[in-house]
Amino acid sequence: MNHISDFDRRRDFSVWLRTGRPPTRTEDGIELKFNPYHDPRNGQFTFGPGGPRPLSRVVISHRRPKADAQRFSEAVWRKPPAAALDKMPESGGIVDAVYRPDDAAGSFQTVQFRPPRMPRGSNSRAFEDPLTLEQTFPGLRDAPGGAVISLLDNVFGLSAPANADMAATTQERSALLIEQISALDANWKFQSLGFPTTWEGMQNQLNDLRLQRAATFARVKGELRPMQVETMRVMQRLTDRAYSKALKMYDNGLLKGQLSKEQAIGSYVDYEVRRDLRRTYDNYQVGSVGDEVRVNRREYDTSKPETSYRLPDARVGDVAYDVTLSQKTLKDAQIRGFFSADFRPALVVIIRPRRLGPGSSYIINKPEKR
Repeated sequence: MNHISDFDRRRDFSVWLRTGRPPTRTEDGIELKFNPYHDPRNGQFTFGPGGPRPLSRVVISHRRPKADAQRFSEAVWRKPPAAALDKMPESGGIVDAVYRPDDAAGSFQTVQFRPPRMPRGSNSRAFEDPLTLEQTFPGLRDAPGGAVISLLDNVFGLSAPANADMAATTQERSALLIEQISALDANWKFQSLGFPTTWEGMQNQLNDLRLQRAATFARVKGELRPMQVETMRVMQRLTDRAYSKALKMYDNGLLKGQLSKEQAIGSYVDYEVRRDLRRTYDNYQVGSVGDEVRVNRREYDTSKPETSYRLPDARVGDVAYDVTLSQKTLKDAQIRGFFSADFRPALVVIIRPRRLGPGSSYIINKPEKR
């Protein structure tokens, strides 16, 4: 019997989430990696879309494609009929070709075509689509109890200017998300009027598909970790929007009352985020997964003679979320109360407006027992 370490078990779970396949291991416990890009004629690995990474002494073909390269419609490349395949080069055998989703029609192109390299700048990590908070923040795995880890801006969306390469990458990422959701739920259908033409539209589509994937994991598999990541993203966007709106309303005298400026704005932001988060959960049918996805509900602590409770702005499984304008740490009774609640959260995510500065939002790790 093979003994797998906790680290390998977490990595196996990550592989299963990304590919839908558990990793294969030999009798010695050695993992056999899966690479879908291989030549079935000889088993040799090949490069997937994006081409090989820059390496020394790489041999490439200098042949150029023919001017009359055959192009196919979307219906053909998704499920090409035999007649269409006959038109491709080397008909009757296995064809070395790649699909290029560079326009509405799409095309098959032989391997003489060099696929565009994916961008490898500072924004490339935005396309990794982590499915757990540990994947989003690798430092969480080994962080000591009570550690505070700042959230990076690129966790919440794309920030690079729109260009053809980024648009192509976004389109490929959308296609991958659609495939993953369809694999989880055979009855799910992607509703779209076409790929967005604006950068904002591309981001919105990615955010929508990520949420649909997380909601499908929760409904079909009962797996809440993808929803923990997407809840963090959604709450950050809602908080940023509500805070900007609250500042304008206060300056225009629309937030009246006896509260201070910070209290008035904070109360407005809390209300807006909770209301819109409930609507988001309703739209994606997240409420049907049970009682572990909650918005502004009492979380009781029955470990003491006198029962008490706290009200996190949201809770997904063993993660609590709190929207605030001020910084909070384990020194605050509210945060200690979250960790003492009966559901025993592993993490508390503090969401603050990003206009307050870099690293304004952060995660607090579960404190060590004393």
